[in-house]
Amino acid sequence: MTTNHRRRFMSAKTWRRFFTLGGTILIILACGGSLRYMERDPDLTDFHPRTVGVLAVDAGGYDEARGAVEGLVVAALTNKGWFEAVRTPAVLKARLQGDQGLQQAVNDYLAKLKTVSYSDPALSGKIGAALNMEAFLIVTVDSWSYAVENNEKKARAGLSMRLIDAQTGRTAWRAGHDIMKEYAFLKPELKDLARSVVETMIGRMPH
Repeated sequence: MTTNHRRRFMSAKTWRRFFTLGGTILIILACGGSLRYMERDPDLTDFHPRTVGVLAVDAGGYDEARGAVEGLVVAALTNKGWFEAVRTPAVLKARLQGDQGLQQAVNDYLAKLKTVSYSDPALSGKIGAALNMEAFLIVTVDSWSYAVENNEKKARAGLSMRLIDAQTGRTAWRAGHDIMKEYAFLKPELKDLARSVVETMIGRMPH
């Protein structure tokens, strides 16, 4: 092997080692630009609520995500400065605990929305009036996990949101978004992924 060939071989081998090492250390962003989906009611373009409440997050099978997601959503809404008041899940929960009839109204409303996709205006109006909020946000955790796919380690956090006009029960806006990161050894914090998801989604929410 000539000196030039040897140098080229060593150079290629060095670069392969570098990229292999980099692959074990760096966390690579795989996706997370545009929203997964987004819909807006064209008849509610003039809907600008001054008060909004965040109902308890529907975590599905990801109970460990609930507290983190609720905190991130409330923080994002508050930091935007769009609303005179943001009712937190904790505040709403405390209010519902003292009013069984109102708690039942919330349960019935969410059950109808989840099972038959019907936003009951009578129930939403009752909820909005009792809790003093013109709109409320329903948040669902769609994904919150670490997994191995095709021999690649991946972390994923995904959410869906629905903004309801309390008075009419109409969905002013709804969207879904998720972020996935590939990693080798160091697991990305799912809360950090969720923060990016929340900030991206709230940034696209009408106000």
